[in-house]
Amino acid sequence: MGLSRRNTIIGIGTLAVGAGVIGGSGAFDSVEANRSFEVGVTGDDAALLGLEATNDIIAGTQSGGSGENDIIYFRISEEGSGGDAALNENATTVFFDAMRVTNNGNKSVRLSFVFDGGIDGVAFTLAEERNDTSRTDLVSEGYVLTPGESISLDLRIDTTADGGYVEPADGEPYQITIQAVSTE
Repeated sequence: MGLSRRNTIIGIGTLAVGAGVIGGSGAFDSVEANRSFEVGVTGDDAALLGLEATNDIIAGTQSGGSGENDIIYFRISEEGSGGDAALNENATTVFFDAMRVTNNGNKSVRLSFVFDGGIDGVAFTLAEERNDTSRTDLVSEGYVLTPGESISLDLRIDTTADGGYVEPADGEPYQITIQAVSTE
């Protein structure tokens, strides 16, 4: 069979169909699709765990938290400066009603506090147990907070030799993490 114009056109057409089958087989390197979405962030007033500084002598809030939320801080005066926010040397100082925690969710949670390394002699205890000899320490024990329940916490700082609280050496504040883990 000689190569004629008609055979050449049929051959090129067959080659084009074969290339189309290979190219349309679904094997591809990338796909681009445009989608849109919105992300909304809620403030602390709508949070599942509400936190509120309630002792205006030592506790307060300042802006700068993640998601435009406030940071709760506790500012204790230097020893010897006197005043209601100063620590007593070699004693346990209790600041009543330092903060309030509210479970705004619909499940019970175990509430606990975790301190960064190097902080001793600090405890958050239930204000309602203030006069009890055995208090729930939210650092070592935790507390189950039911839906809608709100608790007030006292801040206890022990500067005795047994308590071991010392100021941070670098002047930076200690960091406290509040954990709320579902019990359901």
